[in-house]
Amino acid sequence: MNKVILISLLQLCMLWSCDAQHRVNSTTAQDCSQEYDSILQRRVYTNVDKMPEFEKGEVSLLEFFRNNFRYPENQDHFQGSINLVFIIDATGRVTDGHIYKKSETELTLVDKEALRVLSIMPKWKAGSCKGRKVPVRMFWPVKF
Repeated sequence: MNKVILISLLQLCMLWSCDAQHRVNSTTAQDCSQEYDSILQRRVYTNVDKMPEFEKGEVSLLEFFRNNFRYPENQDHFQGSINLVFIIDATGRVTDGHIYKKSETELTLVDKEALRVLSIMPKWKAGSCKGRKVPVRMFWPVKF
């Protein structure tokens, strides 16, 4: 029962954080900005005219995560945030998912499960800069 409550709270927090990122970026995107990602060895956009959107909307994104996330049985009770970082490429695919400032050896079972769900996520509506679809780095804090 506690896991059901935890997942419900997770859903509400994710909805707020995704909406906040969308509102900030959609109102401040005057010029598109990009930076070089040394891990990916390519440039990615960090601020664009139109941010990527989950195909079926933010509520569906949260439902997708909730329906596919399986809390690991061997994991102690986790309370906190997982900061997912990923790219929505120009075709809308989710790529290059990782946990912000964590190496592969530092990942918990909950981190690994969040990355698994991210890896099976369906396509998004790609972000665009001046009408051209571009790869955009996304930050998604998942709160438990």
